[in-house]
Amino acid sequence: MTPRRTRILNKMKETGLDGLLFATGPNLQYVSECTRYFWQRSCMNNIGGARSSHILPEAVLWLSADNDCTIVCIPRIKDDFPGCKVVVSYMDQMEDTLSFIVRGKRIGIGADCHDWLVSVLKNLDGEMEPVEAEHLLKDLRKVKDENEIAQLRKLAQFTDQAIMYVTQNFREGMTMAEAEDMLMRYGIEQGMDDFSFPPTIGFKTRGTFTSEQNYDFPRTTRLVEGTGIAFDIGFVKDGYCSDWGRTLYWGKAPEYIKEGYKVLNDAQVNMINSIIPYKTNVNETYKMITDYVEAHGYGQFFRVQKRDMNGHQIGIDCHEFPMLTNMEDEPFVPGMVFCSEPKMMFPGEMYMRVEDMILITETGAESLSLFPRDMFEI
Repeated sequence: MTPRRTRILNKMKETGLDGLLFATGPNLQYVSECTRYFWQRSCMNNIGGARSSHILPEAVLWLSADNDCTIVCIPRIKDDFPGCKVVVSYMDQMEDTLSFIVRGKRIGIGADCHDWLVSVLKNLDGEMEPVEAEHLLKDLRKVKDENEIAQLRKLAQFTDQAIMYVTQNFREGMTMAEAEDMLMRYGIEQGMDDFSFPPTIGFKTRGTFTSEQNYDFPRTTRLVEGTGIAFDIGFVKDGYCSDWGRTLYWGKAPEYIKEGYKVLNDAQVNMINSIIPYKTNVNETYKMITDYVEAHGYGQFFRVQKRDMNGHQIGIDCHEFPMLTNMEDEPFVPGMVFCSEPKMMFPGEMYMRVEDMILITETGAESLSLFPRDMFEI
């Protein structure tokens, strides 16, 4: 039994569950510890804590309180779960197959294929009680083990590499859509499984838009002198996600814009260097950054976020818990990996962002994103 499985079973015991039933999604990957199986993420939905990416599952995981772990899946993916007990079924026969496997009364279920899971349990035994368990494992998932950290570090490095490739291959007059297509093709060629979310390489040319159009990015916009390029990019590989953001400038930027970018990066670095494990709270990073930005004269340009949101944890999903908002109240602990993404808006000029993947260590925090912070004008 792996240390992860032991922790999961202890959590089940604490909550009085007889079993867990997770359909296609992050908890299936986490409990099975199998990263080969590719499942389609719906990353923007889970910011609000809801997932409903599938109506019927192609894979379901059952874990009993006595550590009977079984994957029921369609034939095409039966080899994607090495080391697991696998029972092959067909999508419209999943319920019948599960009738031979699921037992007990209080069964924790996930949000993916939620209604289907509830229906299955009701049909198997009218006395079975479905218990919402999507977030049962969030405290376990937030602390990454050495293998997870190594994978996230590798993904962060690849994302830096991909952005450098794109910036070196920009050409005057290309459209935003062409830039995004170049990034996609590079990811495919390098063996990435997917994007963490729909990628953005947003072109905004100074003087061509109103304040009401600050956040509009028409994909037909062309790269010309005076264009701010806002990146928001993440890749998926072997079951884990990256997330990265920067804004670069095509041509010579106004000095106050150039200085603003330096201030935003310096605020990020100052925040990273100020984190003390077990002491700094996840709800403090937003104020750390805003205080720095305001102290350096750029507070009026800072994009104020609802609930003082500064970012999110990252791992199997792009957006994991706890979110970096004023609603959360817990300290950073070693093994957490989060994304801090402060933003500024210069109306009529450009939209500016800096986002890094950051690892909490035993002694502080370390940016896994290593893209040059002094690179702005290109």
